[in-house]
Amino acid sequence: NEQWFKMRHWEQMRNTTGEEFSSAWLFNSIANKHADAMDNFPRVNCLPREMSDKNSAEILTEILSVVFERNDFEKIYSDTWWYKLKAGTGVYGIFWNPKKQNGLGDIEIKQLNLLNIFWEPGIREIQKSKNIFYVELTDNDVLLSMYPQLKEKLGSSTIEISKYIYDDTVDTSNKSAVVDWYYKKFINGIEVLHYCKFCNGEILYASENDSEYYEKGFYSHGQYPFVFDTLFVEEGTPCGFGYIDIMKDAQKQIDILNNALIKNAV
Repeated sequence: NEQWFKMRHWEQMRNTTGEEFSSAWLFNSIANKHADAMDNFPRVNCLPREMSDKNSAEILTEILSVVFERNDFEKIYSDTWWYKLKAGTGVYGIFWNPKKQNGLGDIEIKQLNLLNIFWEPGIREIQKSKNIFYVELTDNDVLLSMYPQLKEKLGSSTIEISKYIYDDTVDTSNKSAVVDWYYKKFINGIEVLHYCKFCNGEILYASENDSEYYEKGFYSHGQYPFVFDTLFVEEGTPCGFGYIDIMKDAQKQIDILNNALIKNAV
């Protein structure tokens, strides 16, 4: 889909490239959809559950508005919409970052790469997955500075993740896959969320080993910190399909006809 969006679809339609010409019909359609999404950029509006909650709802609206502003949410929203229109599903990550605000910590919102997230097959709601893994490549020197116990344990990663087709050469030889593993389990009859970070089989952090989080879980709300924003839904998966998936045939017909007209005119 990414190649189709960049009008490189002739490479997808056949293995060799010639002097084919590509029209921007599909690209313009998606650009217009993105413009519509930005025209309808949402604002925080917390509603009270009952009249006595009205004041609390107004305060919470002001607090969350500041959180969104500090995270530059408009850019994250824009990037996620580009991803959603092309790939069918955008993913937001909502985490607690203890390094923000000079060490006080604050909420962090990110747009995540769908290729790096792994969940239980066959589920529709992401919160029903028994485990979720988020994998990210990190420079080895950065990992060693943060986790000295990884010395002599870094090298070729045993985990492989899908990659996009880049125009640039992306070197990953000095990077290692760091896995954030979120899972749910019952403790004292209550379902809690736990978190484990590991790299090349070495545990870097585990909330189950932390007395502060063992009983209440890593996040008190007990939810995975991922929100899947799906465009066109599919059964049996939290993901969907996007506009490129339904526009490919029309774009193909447009370009084949245009190329035939141009070649005959020449």
